[in-house]
Amino acid sequence: MNVNEICETHKGRDVTFNIFSRVFIDVPDEASDKLFADTCEYLLSVAEFSENGDLKKGAQILNTLLPADKSALAGWFAENRLERAKDYTFLFVLGQGSVSTFESVYRSPERLIKQDPWSEVKAVYAENCFKKAEGNRQLEDHVSLELQFMGLMSKKIAELFQKEDFDAAEAKLNVQKSFYDSHIFKWIPDFCDRVIAKSEKLHSQFYVAYAYLLKGFLTEDMLFLEDLLGE
Repeated sequence: MNVNEICETHKGRDVTFNIFSRVFIDVPDEASDKLFADTCEYLLSVAEFSENGDLKKGAQILNTLLPADKSALAGWFAENRLERAKDYTFLFVLGQGSVSTFESVYRSPERLIKQDPWSEVKAVYAENCFKKAEGNRQLEDHVSLELQFMGLMSKKIAELFQKEDFDAAEAKLNVQKSFYDSHIFKWIPDFCDRVIAKSEKLHSQFYVAYAYLLKGFLTEDMLFLEDLLGE
């Protein structure tokens, strides 16, 4: 893989992390649905060229939901927005036994927000000049922000490779690897499994599909990082 190919790969990682970040940050709206419509074929192609079972399963479910005529995607997302909004609210906001979107709830003895994992994540963000968008009220250890952070690191890595600043690029790769080890893999696969477990109670399998896709992508992405770092 040459430098240009590596740059494009990291740009693709940035896009992918930000797709998943938007899926799980809030109820769908017109802007998010445009993103999903524009990128669902990209995610399906990622799964097509992978042997990962979770990616394959997520793609299979997504394919059963989407219209065969991809020119009708925008209309499909508009027609199904309300039922997906109901599912988001049931899964993550008001549902009985709702799925927490915060790392602290999974990893602290108290099972509460704003525990040690939240403080640790904030410190990593500060060290790497990552700030959540103005108006974003989510806590820093929310699933969407952790994925957004990984997207930003991927974008910076692409830029550093483009400048042939390989030492700085390697340092950012190590930041990502450490964040996977210390945070993401300690709870997001469990988060995905809990979404999947709610499948029979949902109006649509949209979030189930993306939970499978996210779980599979994270596994494959970690392997990619380890390969780049020679581990």
